Amino acid sequence: MREIIVENLRKRCSFYAELAEQVDDETINAELGVARHRSLGLHLWCVVGTRESYAKAITAGAMRGWASSVANFSRDEFIGKLAESSRALLAAIEAVAEWTPERDKLLAEVAEHEVMHEGQIIRVVFGLEKALPASCHWAVCG
Repeated sequence: MREIIVENLRKRCSFYAELAEQVDDETINAELGVARHRSLGLHLWCVVGTRESYAKAITAGAMRGWASSVANFSRDEFIGKLAESSRALLAAIEAVAEWTPERDKLLAEVAEHEVMHEGQIIRVVFGLEKALPASCHWAVCG
């Protein structure tokens, strides 16, 4: 089962990378006129921070706090940070020699987080009347 979760994480990392490549700064920072809206940039900031934090947590075997290194909500920053955080997370997972119940829990949590934001991002991108990458197979229902 772990292999399936990791493979799905890889696919999600590719989706986010493709999305960052195709949007511009205006789209990243655009606001929808609805209550409790978060911009695409805020979602991506959270994805990067969670990947960074969970890479450290999986390595340590326990959560060590949360932080995002994103300082500038721009296309170029997100392209770089999404790639770096993806590599860090996948490398941390691949480096685990002993999978404990806590590490399995951390892996499940980061995978769930990626899926949650993908759904939110689909809604934001559709709300902005923009296209999603073809790699986003959930979007075909929209």
